[in-house]
Amino acid sequence: MTAEQQACEQQFITHTTQQDGRFVVKLPTKMDPKQLGSSHLSAERQLHAIERRLERDPELKVQYNFMKEYEESDHMEPVKSQEGRHTCYFLPHHPVFKETSTTTKTRVVFDGSAKTSNGLSLNDILQVGPTVQQDLYSIVLRFRTHQVCFTADIAKMYCQINVHPQDQDLQRILWRYSSEEPIHEYQLTTVTYGTSSSPYLATCCLKNLADDKCQYSYAAQVLSNDFYVDDLLSGTSTTEDAIKVQQEISSLLHTAGFTLRKWASNHSTFLDPIPTELQETQHYPWIKKTESQHSDYYGIQQMISCKSRTPSRCN
Repeated sequence: MTAEQQACEQQFITHTTQQDGRFVVKLPTKMDPKQLGSSHLSAERQLHAIERRLERDPELKVQYNFMKEYEESDHMEPVKSQEGRHTCYFLPHHPVFKETSTTTKTRVVFDGSAKTSNGLSLNDILQVGPTVQQDLYSIVLRFRTHQVCFTADIAKMYCQINVHPQDQDLQRILWRYSSEEPIHEYQLTTVTYGTSSSPYLATCCLKNLADDKCQYSYAAQVLSNDFYVDDLLSGTSTTEDAIKVQQEISSLLHTAGFTLRKWASNHSTFLDPIPTELQETQHYPWIKKTESQHSDYYGIQQMISCKSRTPSRCN
């Protein structure tokens, strides 16, 4: 581990807290944010470009109205006062479309690499942090040895982790519901997809949760070994054990405000106790649902899917 990675890890340990179970993190900076230049003008230009695009595509305009959901979920809030504000960074944003998604096909992406007036971006001053999870290859190989396999992902994982109020000025955005309204400033209150430190902060929260919850011993082991970012790929030798793990890992994650969804398995009995709305709705013809045979195709397809999917940590 490099000196910078060690410093990033120490900063997480020192400053991370929990409020009502949810993690509160500080952005790990390697440079003073005061070195950032101005970013308001470039963010405003991007907003105007997005507005023109939305006017040409009414359907996309309806789908891209993410702001209301963000406000209602407390993932963002309007900037109430400009007095005595710290250094600010305005994140440009734009929509991306993912046809294969079974939840939200249109998503918002924030650009933490957008340059300020002096050439520095937010991502330039953030630490990336070390990798704290096992590599995907090892996870998939272990996944394919199980008789009963199951997968899931954490719903909107990044949005369940709060950013310390002192750092929210570095996550400002511009938005308005109509081009006839004045442009408003908002600040994102949670970890944001598009900033370079987000994967580290999120996965480190999972690691911290696993290390601290000894009452969920087996679930903590699964959380440490069988997650690739927000994706769970795990299994057991019997459906009884699998159901027990599912219940325990769900309970463990729930203590920190995380919810597992899109449950899928090669054994239908495993899925019976899980609410339908938390099951994967997309039909996978390569999942051979049987009570006596392990489906090798299941492991192969999951490996391909995980490597090719676009992360969607707050949608």
